Amino acid sequence: MPDISSSKRLTPPIFLSYASQDAEAARQIADILSSDGLEVWFDRSELRGGDAWDQKIRRQIKECSLFVPIISEHTQARAEGYFRLEWHLAEQRSYLMAHDQPFLVPVVIDATSDAEARVPERFRERQWIRVNAGERSADFVYRVKQLLAGMPAAEARIPERAPVVAASAAPERSIAVLAFTNMSGDRENEYFSDGVSDELLTALQKIPGLRVAARTSSFSFKGKNATVQEIGSRLNVANLVEGSVQKSGNRVKITARLSRVATGEECWSKSYTRELSDVFALQEELAIAIVGELRGKLGSGDVAAEVHAALKGGTVKPEAYEQYLLGKQHSAQFSTKHERRAVAHFEKAVETDPSFALAWAGLSHSLIYVCGYDGNVNRMEFDAMIDRAKMASRKALELVPDLPAALSAVTKIQFCFDYDCEAAEITAERVLQLAPADPEAIVTASQLRAVMGKGRSVEMARRAAALDPINPKVRAELAFSLLLNDNFEEARGEFERIVEIAPNSELIRSGRALTYVNEGLYQQALDSMNPGDSDWAATWTRALAYAGLKDRAHSMECLQDLVANHADTAAIQVAGIYASLGDADDAFLWLERARRQRDPGLVQMFTSRAWNGIRSDSRWVPFWASVGPSFARRAAATQAG
Repeated sequence: MPDISSSKRLTPPIFLSYASQDAEAARQIADILSSDGLEVWFDRSELRGGDAWDQKIRRQIKECSLFVPIISEHTQARAEGYFRLEWHLAEQRSYLMAHDQPFLVPVVIDATSDAEARVPERFRERQWIRVNAGERSADFVYRVKQLLAGMPAAEARIPERAPVVAASAAPERSIAVLAFTNMSGDRENEYFSDGVSDELLTALQKIPGLRVAARTSSFSFKGKNATVQEIGSRLNVANLVEGSVQKSGNRVKITARLSRVATGEECWSKSYTRELSDVFALQEELAIAIVGELRGKLGSGDVAAEVHAALKGGTVKPEAYEQYLLGKQHSAQFSTKHERRAVAHFEKAVETDPSFALAWAGLSHSLIYVCGYDGNVNRMEFDAMIDRAKMASRKALELVPDLPAALSAVTKIQFCFDYDCEAAEITAERVLQLAPADPEAIVTASQLRAVMGKGRSVEMARRAAALDPINPKVRAELAFSLLLNDNFEEARGEFERIVEIAPNSELIRSGRALTYVNEGLYQQALDSMNPGDSDWAATWTRALAYAGLKDRAHSMECLQDLVANHADTAAIQVAGIYASLGDADDAFLWLERARRQRDPGLVQMFTSRAWNGIRSDSRWVPFWASVGPSFARRAAATQAG
């Protein structure tokens, strides 16, 4: 048994997490806190390992009051380590807490730059502390006591006299765009004010040298009464943009302000009144002004050219722009019902303005989503939607060559529906060159790497989730990446979190049960499911669980339901059930049907454990050769697995 520091409580309120090379520094920090009567938990032994030890660590993280990650040159140098799992588990738990609840308290013990630190994105949203571990600091202890007492992190201050402990400064070349306030007197116009600020944020994200907080993080302050300093501290940015939008008829008034977080000083503000047809031009003018104010920190360059390039693909027609914003609003809900509404809005946008490239790209993405997730799509509708998605992405690229949003759609089509991984990989790399911080582009590249056996898929999925931690589509890809890499417990935590932010997604509601199925815990899978769920994902998951329990009758009952109601879009799921039941002939018949139907699950589930029972079959490699050359190579390499 490792020698674990103890206390009067079962779970001490402070958990120290560190790389093994920083064990002495962790001991010194623990001594500083303990000497003032604070209870600290940390592993004093390097004999780490075993299920009991692992479960104890997880329980301590789940129940502690403050999680203190120790950041240093040693954590920077290590790409892997158990401390990274601890950090991820703590980040996971933080998403279940109120935004002002103190929990994460990053501590830096050397000159490691916070801008370059290899840490979860959530850590960057907290005020960091720098401390010399060997020196006792009453101010450090004072602040920790404030946080333990429940004082919101933004209010827990270190006295100005503190010589040893100081708040970490945010990168100078960093900014957040908050959701602009809707001043139109009509809540139905909320989509418009959100859209204006969202488009501005998107433009700034593409400016070289500028770090921009993700939309979901920035917009989380919407409706909250927080100061510039509080927001800047949580988002770890040096500059903030906020403003308001007042729409009246065909005219719009936009007021924007740029503030310095360190001083709370408003360093620039301006109001613009324009016709709605000038909104994209106005966003360009706003972005140029903001980047111009920051130019001294960003280096030289043609500001206007950079911003103009970032805002390519817009429209001058107000009706088209409004439909585009409504489409984006519905698409963000991660629900097939809302995605179908998004399709309708994007269709209206391009009907109104056929030269609106961004709307064409949005239409392509929404059609792809419906074909991939809506179990009620029939065969004729599926084929028509895929053809329409291809046409929409081509149209967007004809209008604006190298438009990242359109290329991203092309990548998904090449990968998920054309089964051309080689072409998809080339397109995905181009998207990442054009938009290196686009989370959805990163998760698509992650999926490709997993299928092609190139490694780092989970690492890339984590990076995408760190960039946009409350985006359900991005988090879903991370969850499935973890699942397919046998990180079952972590995947369960991801699925549980996504249900909180996207409760209408059928596949996500069954995600937790799927982790149990893949782990071989079939009864737990059934017990974890909502009895009221009867959608295609729930039916498929139950069938797999019953197959694992050797309950053929109940598994076949679920399978027949799936065939009767979802054969046009769930062929790969049916094939997986037959494979799990040991019916190789039927499994290959449905695999072939999935290939003919261009089922996106065929490639996304390539590495699934469902196929273990038929991998040694003589038909395994020839089937995947009919799908594509890269699949044939991988199938041959994993046939014995």
